[in-house]
Amino acid sequence: MCAALKNDGVPFGGINMIFAGDFAQLPPAMGGKALYAHDVGRVIHRTHDHLKQKASIGKAVWHQFTTQRSQTAEDAKLQTALENLRYRACTPQDIKLIQSRVAGHGPGRPKLNQPRFRDVSVITSWNTYRDKINELGCERFAKENDQTLSTFYSVDKLGSETDSNKVNPARATNIVNSELQDMLWDLSHHQSEHHPGKLSLCIGLPVMIKVNEATECCVTNGAEGVVVGWTSRPISEDKVALDTLFVKLTAAPSKVQVKGLPENVIPLVHQTRKVKCKLPNGKLIEINRDQVPVVPNFAMTDFASQGRT
Repeated sequence: MCAALKNDGVPFGGINMIFAGDFAQLPPAMGGKALYAHDVGRVIHRTHDHLKQKASIGKAVWHQFTTQRSQTAEDAKLQTALENLRYRACTPQDIKLIQSRVAGHGPGRPKLNQPRFRDVSVITSWNTYRDKINELGCERFAKENDQTLSTFYSVDKLGSETDSNKVNPARATNIVNSELQDMLWDLSHHQSEHHPGKLSLCIGLPVMIKVNEATECCVTNGAEGVVVGWTSRPISEDKVALDTLFVKLTAAPSKVQVKGLPENVIPLVHQTRKVKCKLPNGKLIEINRDQVPVVPNFAMTDFASQGRT
């Protein structure tokens, strides 16, 4: 923006900017510093490396903004407590409020066996835990609702890799042999960049969309919903793949109406993505995977939970 306006002396080229979001989120997942980190200074020194300079510039620009918090009245105390928690600055009132929400057997404590908590996502720090909770959640949901899980498989083809530290399967054919295919299907979802090899679904099962499919229809990465139907196609004698998955959005900010479908029901079609899969031996292999971009939603990571209430 500075380059476009030919004004690099002020942030954003001198244009007034409004940002909406949570300025006290977790640090970046792949390294880097949060804007509120105490070890990031607002003054650039010539001894700083490139990354430290960028962090300092970012923090300095952030402090030029006028911050206005916006939340509903009933969320104000919890929002304040969570923000103070991230800054390690909780007051006695904050601690009392947080402790009052700890589930337990004592009188007045929230009970996890209440129906409204039954299918609420568990927030965990690790993708491995998330995938296992989701796997068990699918089995439990189907059993409790007297349904049978239908398993849908991805269609995988070999890609190519030139990195010497990775498997390079490029050859005359891009067909995946049966042994490797079974291994790829059995990987946890986080080991294939959250583009699943297998999806076990039934009607009503909670899912989370993993791509920005249509922002104008609220079909975005992290959108939550429940399965209401699907169409599929056979890919072998005993396996099928999804063509279209129909999902009813459960937390859309506005009503969505797709012609021919009930309110808030959207179609998700299968799509091919280039995916790097981590094999059990630690090696990486790049494939082209065709699958509907959703995962079960009985658990999510702390990063995925940011900005939700």
